[in-house]
Amino acid sequence: MPTRRRRERRDRKGGARRPTAPDRLLLYTPAVQHVEHDLDVLEHIYRTRNGRAPVLLREDFCGTAALASEWVRRGTRRRAWGVDLHGATLAWARRRRLPSLGPAAERLTLLQADARRVTRPPVDLVVALNYSYWVFHRRAELKAYFRAARASLSPGGLLCLDAFGGTGAMEELVETRAVPASRGPGGERIPAFRYIWEQAAFNPVDHRLSCRIHIRLRDGRELRRAFSYDWRMWTLPEIRELLAEAGFRESVVYLQDWDDERHQALGSYSRRQRFENQLTWLAYVVGVR
Repeated sequence: MPTRRRRERRDRKGGARRPTAPDRLLLYTPAVQHVEHDLDVLEHIYRTRNGRAPVLLREDFCGTAALASEWVRRGTRRRAWGVDLHGATLAWARRRRLPSLGPAAERLTLLQADARRVTRPPVDLVVALNYSYWVFHRRAELKAYFRAARASLSPGGLLCLDAFGGTGAMEELVETRAVPASRGPGGERIPAFRYIWEQAAFNPVDHRLSCRIHIRLRDGRELRRAFSYDWRMWTLPEIRELLAEAGFRESVVYLQDWDDERHQALGSYSRRQRFENQLTWLAYVVGVR
């Protein structure tokens, strides 16, 4: 089978200079997100608590709206809303994701807005993953977001957040992982690449955490600082206290399970009220309306 030639940039004299830079937004989902797994876990939590399946979902800080897109794909009764401040990223989602959804695209609404200002329509699940809400550095800012999210929920609704921590989460480090080739939302080929996670700086005084994602392709091209984050690393007690102050009836922590014999993380999560601190841990924090 013939291989597709790479598009190349050319200088003013017409000579080939270098391949076209890869689309960082196309690479983000295979590098970082586990969309189907996240939805499976959160839907199971909702079913367990409410005895029925959730139908309406809002994805806050949605970026390219991968989660919201998969949600409407899962059933004709399902509707989703994606909220993000960045217009160019939402435009990418409209251009690259919506066409692949077919008729389901009519059940997905993308809004360019501050998530602290959106409270309608009421939904079953509000989801803010990939530590996106850590963009809020002050208690008042995060509480305002939690209040808006609570106001957005139907009775029995859940606000679903993720968090990470552990002794290694407060250190400068660089971790790498190979990401296999895959397909994008429109069937476009995504080449294999190496995902590089850098924790560049952490300040114990205010828990400010500076992180970066770099991407290195097999042909030697590299996207330095493809994505950069200026976060406050919120602790589990702080998150739960602010959820309570925002009016949530209850908050629950689900910790990622660990296989002690194989020394590796599992795909399952268990409700925990206490656990031994680790080098790194991942958890969902669920606020119950």
